[in-house]
Amino acid sequence: MTLRNRFNIWLTGLIERRKKKRFLAGLASAGRNIHLCRGYSISSPNKLSIGSNTWIGENLFAKCEGGLIIGNGVIISRGVEIWTANHNYDSEDLKSLPYDRRFILKPVNIGDNVWIGSRVTIIPGVSIGEGAVIGAGAVVTHDIPPLAVAGGNPAKVIKYRNQEVYEKLKSEKRIYLDIEYDYDVSTLRKSEYLKKYGK
Repeated sequence: MTLRNRFNIWLTGLIERRKKKRFLAGLASAGRNIHLCRGYSISSPNKLSIGSNTWIGENLFAKCEGGLIIGNGVIISRGVEIWTANHNYDSEDLKSLPYDRRFILKPVNIGDNVWIGSRVTIIPGVSIGEGAVIGAGAVVTHDIPPLAVAGGNPAKVIKYRNQEVYEKLKSEKRIYLDIEYDYDVSTLRKSEYLKKYGK
């Protein structure tokens, strides 16, 4: 690799980290080691909280007006939609059809160590419990309990994760992104940049 290529890679990484830092500063709260892939569309970022060791895939759409909390150790795959606001379409004082100008706001809470598969849609007012796994393409219309594996439209619990294994790994702080990456330092795996550059 030429010196010019190395410089271009370094410069691109620097620009991306600065852009991410500016974005994270505008959130309600942000932990450390957050990776936010390109193509996101997030409204009302001041009502979004993201925990540490969190990875958010390409093309996230998040309408955060009602409040969105993403816990620690969460992995959100590409193309996920999270809604915290919906049009008022069904009230006694409805002003127009099919809906009026008002929005119904309901917060969404995603617990720690949740994995959300690609192209999942999460509806306003939903809570996803700690350690849950949401299968690709699911539409989450109601709360998902901790350690549940859910999928489908509407999402239903398929099975539960092994609680003993989960608690053991959690007590040992074996969180994937914390083990493998430190996005505050580099987009390389920890083993790669420590091997090349040391601490």
